[in-house]
Amino acid sequence: MSGTVNDTITAIATPTGEGGVSIIRISGTDAPTIARKLFRTPAGKPANEFTSHKIYYGSIHDPATGECIDEVVLTWFQAPKSYTGEDVIEICAHGGMFVSSRILGLALDHGARPAEPGEFTRRAFMNGRIDLSQAEAVADLIAAASDKALQSALTQLKGHLSKKVNALYDRLLSVLSQIEAAIDFPEEGLDLQKRETSINEVQQVRDEIDVLSNTYRQGKIFREGASVALVGKPNVGKSSLLNALLQEDRAIVTPHPGTTRDTLEERVRIRDTHINIIDSAGLRKHPEIIEEEGIRRTRSAIERADLVLVIFDRSQSLDENDDLMCKEVSDRPRLVIINKCDLPEIWSIDDLKLKMNMDNPIFISVKEQNGLNTLIDAIHNHIVGEEKSCETIFITRERHRAHLVDASTALGATLESLEQKLSEEFVATDLDIAMNHLAAILGKFVEDDLLDQIFNSFCIGK
Repeated sequence: MSGTVNDTITAIATPTGEGGVSIIRISGTDAPTIARKLFRTPAGKPANEFTSHKIYYGSIHDPATGECIDEVVLTWFQAPKSYTGEDVIEICAHGGMFVSSRILGLALDHGARPAEPGEFTRRAFMNGRIDLSQAEAVADLIAAASDKALQSALTQLKGHLSKKVNALYDRLLSVLSQIEAAIDFPEEGLDLQKRETSINEVQQVRDEIDVLSNTYRQGKIFREGASVALVGKPNVGKSSLLNALLQEDRAIVTPHPGTTRDTLEERVRIRDTHINIIDSAGLRKHPEIIEEEGIRRTRSAIERADLVLVIFDRSQSLDENDDLMCKEVSDRPRLVIINKCDLPEIWSIDDLKLKMNMDNPIFISVKEQNGLNTLIDAIHNHIVGEEKSCETIFITRERHRAHLVDASTALGATLESLEQKLSEEFVATDLDIAMNHLAAILGKFVEDDLLDQIFNSFCIGK
């Protein structure tokens, strides 16, 4: 950060462009002073005092010229009962970039500095209003593009993940206190917890951490959407299927094989989940030079996809290109799609089963719009219907998952030391490592570089 936490900061908190209302937010010790310089009552008089959490109607004036900039409503949130934990002024003006920029400029002229991306939320974290996982949930809430993403972000923002992680941390702290008592007072004859009891408690905590860690795949899909790759040899109808799912002509479709030379990624909402659909170049064994890079990108799309739609054309003979495709997707989560079912079939399902181990295929005809609802249901059920965890909390960030995995690994070492009756010092060291990883999720111990990385991804004004 270029400024300091003692500065008074300001920014436009609403999106760029015209709208009904624009909000200019000011946070810091000088916020009320700046507001008193700019705000006038309906009678044209300065407002000497504000009452916290009360809305004031009036206008903003340029103190240097007396010019009225706009009619506004102003609210003062007195520290510490504000979003940032500092004195916060929010000025609601008429929407429009010119009006908002004039008011913002006056706030800057009278002592505030421009807020950096995410700085309001960063101050809320630094002042103890929220922990780091809740701060990250603010960004997730703003970016939510589906009901599940919204609910997941709200759950985290309300502190459910924090409470869960804190509870796990406290249980390990209780075990650690017993271990450290044995280290510090070995000759005192204290009635300490038996090792078997410690083993059971550590194992239970580790199991709960693993369950929480395993929610990451689903949580990531809630937050970012699922990636679905359309894969098949040339001219099986991948681009036509993409256009059908998007309900628009986004991909070029021709009867000539190899039309798609690159991956094309589009976003579509399927039921209550956002899906990133990747149309890929057709896989074939002897591509033209210009196709080779497209095929390389197809393989990359297969690797990062949450689900692969493997598309066959039953009016084309099965050949070596189908063999290549089956090999490429052999271990990936997939649905097998048989397209062009409006045309006569020249091979049977048994012929296809000889090439790949598969569940029942889905029969469609993109041209005739047949079977598409069945396919959409299958995609949705595969992406969301696998939600088997009893957890109501889902982790949505790789940072959280990595710390949970590392905590579980450290607890595995703790259990090994306890079971082998090794010295308490070994047990305490591994327990401490596990607890530090849990604490890092909440931001109890965090480096400035990590904070910069997290909050720089926020929009300015939040």
